Amino acid sequence: MMVKVKYHFLILILAILLVDNNANAQIVGCTDPEANNYNSLASNNDGSCTYNVTLFNPKVKYPLSQEIDETSGLALYDGLLWTINDSGGLPVIYGFDTISGEILKRITVSSSTNIDWESLADDDDFIYIGDFGNNSGIRDDLAIYRVKKSEIPNQATGSVNSDKITFTYPKYPINIEKRKDNNFDCEAFIAYGEYLYLFSKNHGDQKTKLYRLSNQPGNYVAEHLTTFDASGLITGADINTKSNEITLIGYVNQSWVPFVWLLFDYQGTDFFSGNKRRIDMPNMVATQTEAIVYTSDKNEIFTSEGHILFSQTAYELNSGLWTNSNPSSVHNISSKDLDFVLSPNPVKKNKLTIEVSSFPKGEYQLEIFDTMGNFMTVSKYSVKRRNDKTVFKIKVGNYKPGLYFVRLSSGTQKVEKKFIRN
Repeated sequence: MMVKVKYHFLILILAILLVDNNANAQIVGCTDPEANNYNSLASNNDGSCTYNVTLFNPKVKYPLSQEIDETSGLALYDGLLWTINDSGGLPVIYGFDTISGEILKRITVSSSTNIDWESLADDDDFIYIGDFGNNSGIRDDLAIYRVKKSEIPNQATGSVNSDKITFTYPKYPINIEKRKDNNFDCEAFIAYGEYLYLFSKNHGDQKTKLYRLSNQPGNYVAEHLTTFDASGLITGADINTKSNEITLIGYVNQSWVPFVWLLFDYQGTDFFSGNKRRIDMPNMVATQTEAIVYTSDKNEIFTSEGHILFSQTAYELNSGLWTNSNPSSVHNISSKDLDFVLSPNPVKKNKLTIEVSSFPKGEYQLEIFDTMGNFMTVSKYSVKRRNDKTVFKIKVGNYKPGLYFVRLSSGTQKVEKKFIRN
């Protein structure tokens, strides 16, 4: 009898554990409300989001000097934007003004040769110069020069020492018969942690291979991490560690149409594990867009090389137009004396209920806006005496499916929360 009791007790415990685990199970799927396949129940992003074709026409920031007509890399340091010229150019990094584009510094990189400089990356201590352009697939001297930021001269001209990282690719065939078959070119990389991450420019299959390389001087074989179908040639990259996103820039082979890929909501350094959204720019008067850099928040500047028909130019965009819609990148803002609850959330029908608790007297403004910052509703209220609870019902039946924000503010107090319209 005791054996049966113990047996049934064990079965009961296992059943409880199973129910508890199922209750706490996390649903994986697409978590971006801007995506075609958004799953409002998903709590973990599995990187499956798909998007409609997105077109964008960036603003011209300023034309660039003829001296940097083959601008192929960008980095932001000491209040200046730094760039380089590619193959055969001088071994010089050029610092130009962020507002006007005027070149203010010309610093020669000692102990270096510009065989085919194609990209810049930087971290807290160093600027890295990628001498790894390999259009023909025949180079056996791939290198990255490392310059210490603190040693860059303050004067307009001068020189700075460098050390060197050399490398090759795994399974690298030294002699590739046709350039159009070459998948061992590279024009984009970023610095993150103790490593450099290289994004290849595959002429053969229009994909990009992600490689990892130590950021310390030495000779290495780059570690291949993954491959992504970029549907074009990747020629520049930068990482925003504050917002946890990467922008890749490039152009479509033969048609030269510029594009960017936005990588966001990824896990750790698995950069392609999250959302991957492509923005095409077919109306730009430019061809070789080869460099991009985050300047502040999600503001970015990118450059295109000069051409016989148009000059080298800097453009601007803000990645937040597309990445701010991601729920995991937006946090509720709360106030000590003011709070509210949104229901139902997600909203499936016509009305959103806003239940305000701890409502001190004063003048209040209630705003609802979308992920692009467009205001959907703006209302003002005057509270003559403190209320413990106030309920507002807002019609949202005409809102498109997606993510929205509710902001209640009074003086220095502000509460901001998000809701989803299904």
